[in-house]
Amino acid sequence: MMVACLVNTYDKLKLHEIHLRTIARAAPLCYAYDFHLALFDFNFWKERGELVRDVMDYTTIGGGGRYLKMLEDEGRLHLISKIPSHFGEVVATTSKPENNVLSLEDIRKLKSACFLIGLGRKGLPKDLIKRARYNLDVTFRGVSLETCSAIGAILALVWVVRYGGC
Repeated sequence: MMVACLVNTYDKLKLHEIHLRTIARAAPLCYAYDFHLALFDFNFWKERGELVRDVMDYTTIGGGGRYLKMLEDEGRLHLISKIPSHFGEVVATTSKPENNVLSLEDIRKLKSACFLIGLGRKGLPKDLIKRARYNLDVTFRGVSLETCSAIGAILALVWVVRYGGC
């Protein structure tokens, strides 16, 4: 199981447009690259159906939420307040890796993993980076990416390394 876990670093109590847009953009990527989509600290939603309806009512991105609904129907959409152990190894995605940097060979060997991706300009909270087993800089050059660009790069890299014969 590979999981893209969006970490809400914005307001934890109030839904903002950026939440809806980012989820709508992440869903087709998760669907295309066989990832689960987990939302960490999105406390304004209590159930997945409510989340899917809100995104579908808001946007035309990602087929108007079609891919998010497909993830929900397949059991690949998760609202979480802690990272479950069955999500596998926890990987903090950051342009400034601090420890145990994940290599391409490490990615190839992963059985299951949860890739933490922070929303917003602050990125992931330092405590999550420190608690993660691995750190991954998807550019391997310390280049900070916009959130949705990072999501696409992370998921595509993991898929290609694991299944694309690299």
